[in-house]
Amino acid sequence: MSNYARTCVVTGATSGIGWAVSRSLIAAGDRVIGLGRDPERLATAKLELGDGFVPLRADVASASQVDAAFNDLGPIDVLVANAGICEQARLDDAGADEVWQRLLAVNLSGVFHCLRSARPHLGRGSSVVTVSSGLGKLGRAGYGAYAASKHGLLGLTKSVAAELAPHGITVNAVCPGWVDTPMAAADVARGAERSECGLAEFRSQASRAIPLGRFVRPHEVAALIVWLASSAASAITGQAYNISGGEFFA
Repeated sequence: MSNYARTCVVTGATSGIGWAVSRSLIAAGDRVIGLGRDPERLATAKLELGDGFVPLRADVASASQVDAAFNDLGPIDVLVANAGICEQARLDDAGADEVWQRLLAVNLSGVFHCLRSARPHLGRGSSVVTVSSGLGKLGRAGYGAYAASKHGLLGLTKSVAAELAPHGITVNAVCPGWVDTPMAAADVARGAERSECGLAEFRSQASRAIPLGRFVRPHEVAALIVWLASSAASAITGQAYNISGGEFFA
């Protein structure tokens, strides 16, 4: 018999929000099956997170890889569909078509693949949390592909919540703003380059636009996700929670 309280699957588990969620779930006594594309980063996460972390290699953009990854998992208590990428591209940028295809493939189709493959393993009392964005509710110049993918993810989340509610399965989304993660750091660098200002100045401008005056920390997003996946949130489904330091109110 397993000594773990629950079996949780976290995609994009090797960095940023996914790593913080994995750590929080393991600290609470859960076993985390962490999906990721990079075997080296999976191995590093295993060393950092310990025996409660089970690395599993899969690219969520590939339906066949996701099917194979989920095939032998057994019952799943929690699915955190966190894997995502962020790139900027305006309509007239070279490569805008490729950016559109990549972001939709990972951020939207990737979550669909995980939901479809996880469905046979989810039972009454299971929880699903998807990671959208504040830009899943609003827009921002240069982020058309990203915002579209995250808007679409909210529609998918709400629809699947209605589909699975009769089976006692909750499905909710979180919508972070700027979060101190490697992905956000790369996005800040791209924004600074595009706006032709220094890196520190761009980040300072971004922070000043947040009412709380700072980026959200990964463990703060993890805390919200872990709560939504707990029995304390068992009457909540189909919702999308902002966590942005007040940057987004929509």
